[in-house]
Amino acid sequence: MEILELVLHAALTMGLTYAFVHIDRTRLSSIQRQRGWNTATTGAAIFTFSPLCIIAHFWVTRRSLSGLAQGFVALTTILIAHLALSALYDTVGLGWFLFFLAAQPLGLGLLAAMLIALA
Repeated sequence: MEILELVLHAALTMGLTYAFVHIDRTRLSSIQRQRGWNTATTGAAIFTFSPLCIIAHFWVTRRSLSGLAQGFVALTTILIAHLALSALYDTVGLGWFLFFLAAQPLGLGLLAAMLIALA
């Protein structure tokens, strides 16, 4: 059971980080997109350094202090969302938690999109 919880937490963190990067890429200008990482590098960074790679993503694409600040805001939002989902998991248990995630039409991407809209 502990291994399943570890995998679930890793998947949540990576999923939220991927959702942030994916949604952010759609908002970038063409010059910012060219500065960003390619798909393989993005995937490797998310897998290896999730959620900390979100700061590097915002720095690489924006190259400014405001971009760095946006990265820290995104990281904070990801960590808060992860804590909220972890609290939900601890409250309702594994079965209901997985049912909640599976019942969402867009899964975690929808949750991440709502969090980005609020940020």
